[in-house]
Amino acid sequence: MDDLINTDFTSTVHRTEYPAISPTRPELNQAGKTVLVTGGATGIGKSIAQHFVLASAATVIIVGRRLDRLNDATAELKTEAKAAGSPSKIIARQCDVSKSSDIVALWNELANKNLTVDVLVLNAAKFTEPAPLLELGVDEVWSQFETNVKGPLVLTEHFLRQKTGGKKYIVNVTSAVIHATHHPMVIPRAAYALSKTAAALAMQMFAYQIPQEELQVVTFHPGTVYADGWAKMGVTKDMLPFDEADLPGAFAVWAASKEAVFLNGRIVWASWDVDELAKGDVRKRLEKDPDYLKVSVVGFSTSKRAQM
Repeated sequence: MDDLINTDFTSTVHRTEYPAISPTRPELNQAGKTVLVTGGATGIGKSIAQHFVLASAATVIIVGRRLDRLNDATAELKTEAKAAGSPSKIIARQCDVSKSSDIVALWNELANKNLTVDVLVLNAAKFTEPAPLLELGVDEVWSQFETNVKGPLVLTEHFLRQKTGGKKYIVNVTSAVIHATHHPMVIPRAAYALSKTAAALAMQMFAYQIPQEELQVVTFHPGTVYADGWAKMGVTKDMLPFDEADLPGAFAVWAASKEAVFLNGRIVWASWDVDELAKGDVRKRLEKDPDYLKVSVVGFSTSKRAQM
């Protein structure tokens, strides 16, 4: 488990929010922007919504399946906006991202309200208890694709077909499982790994197809944040070195800023120090290797052996 949680990719590793990604930095200010966060009523999604509020986004829209959680999160976000002196307007909408009809209705409502979304945060996801693919069966495996791949594709299609607004930002929340498929804890979660890898590749292809002056896409692993799922497995918060939810919350705001443009189309961890990514050896590798930190075949680049 330790090798799925800990990383040495940058010499400095974070488990909580730090100054470079603070949403109150002027460089990360989201004034005038409308942000939509899927799965925004709980956990990491709610933390992301909170941090866009702290970054003074004009409107923060949270969507999710459970109305009670949405209502609770809305009240909390409004209280936090008031306390922070943020102008953010909070909108909550019930939406199951596995259902295209729900997504279409959501975007139609936003269009009728003349709301143009500037930042789309794809956070909602589905996974099951660990089980082999054959035991889950195709129908269950495909249901994860409905939420983890088709839902984000439908959301992105409507997002990018908006007729107004300037540069758009997609912040895609993934999982470390997509690059650790050989790990004994990931192998039983193959359906999740399959679907999250497909989703990351889809966002990568959008980054290839649309100029970065028009669209910026950053996919990131949020870290290991304690949530209800851990409690159900009998894991208490003191048993593992968990990351705080404010880390991915703040990182998402940074990812939706011009400071993160050098990561367009790439996959990173929220815990990696952004200053080291921007200025060190990683940045040099990013500039010379188009496959680096992307979904690809390890050791292979087009028809050539990958660079070391």
